Amino acid sequence: MRYRVLYDGNCSFCKWVKGYVERLDTQGLLYFEKLQEDSGSYFNQTDLLRELHVVSENGRIYRGFSAVRRILRALPIVKWGALVLYLPFIPILGEWLYRLIARNRGKIWRFIQSLRRKFRICSRKNHAFPV
Repeated sequence: MRYRVLYDGNCSFCKWVKGYVERLDTQGLLYFEKLQEDSGSYFNQTDLLRELHVVSENGRIYRGFSAVRRILRALPIVKWGALVLYLPFIPILGEWLYRLIARNRGKIWRFIQSLRRKFRICSRKNHAFPV
């Protein structure tokens, strides 16, 4: 089954994660669409900016942590490991973690960028880390 993934095209963190997921989607089951380009058929912009949305071919809508689980189950390399996310109590923890990351995605992105800069500096000085 194919899925339409609506993500924030203005969010650098979201685009970075999308790039990794696209590389893992060897079967082409995920179609990524910037939420800013959504025609508004299912959602309003406020809902879309609040959390990730995935729409299946049959029209079923997944939001937030449920959307993440659906995406991971579509990726062949992590498909079976993603089943752990359906165990009891994991969704409660997953929702909390998803909300924490979603609220702080800008801060997380800045942290990732600072790490990238540090490793580039280290790699130039020590040649220990390939760029």
